[in-house]
Amino acid sequence: MSATVDFLTVTNSVAALSISGVTVKDADQIASSIGLGFAVLCPRPDNFITGLSVNPVNINKTALDIRYTLNYQYFHCEIGGDLFSDYSALITKLALIIKAFSADDTLSGAVDNGAPRLGSIRPISDPSGNVYHGCDVSIDVLQFLEV
Repeated sequence: MSATVDFLTVTNSVAALSISGVTVKDADQIASSIGLGFAVLCPRPDNFITGLSVNPVNINKTALDIRYTLNYQYFHCEIGGDLFSDYSALITKLALIIKAFSADDTLSGAVDNGAPRLGSIRPISDPSGNVYHGCDVSIDVLQFLEV
């Protein structure tokens, strides 16, 4: 049970996930440029927390369910001359990301988290405009608040 909504405890738990060959960043580690990095999962700088809803659990409204979605972006590698040379490695890493989120039944700070959802695999840009193979990764979170 929690006396406050704590987004950062959940994001810290995500950043602590062990995903072979993938660097997972926390909310305070969003880089303006991925640079030459590859296989990086980090919070979306825009629309990181979406779908926030607050619903009473009981008639007295002394307990609330807080539901929201955390949105991440996976940057596999910069798009180069051979457009699809790294495509199979991208698919392999996405499978590892799904497995890591699915293996952790409850992220610390959350009462429950849903299965991860992948957006379409496409070119994505870091905040500086560099283009990478990648996709969006979203996870629904439920926190419980006693007031």
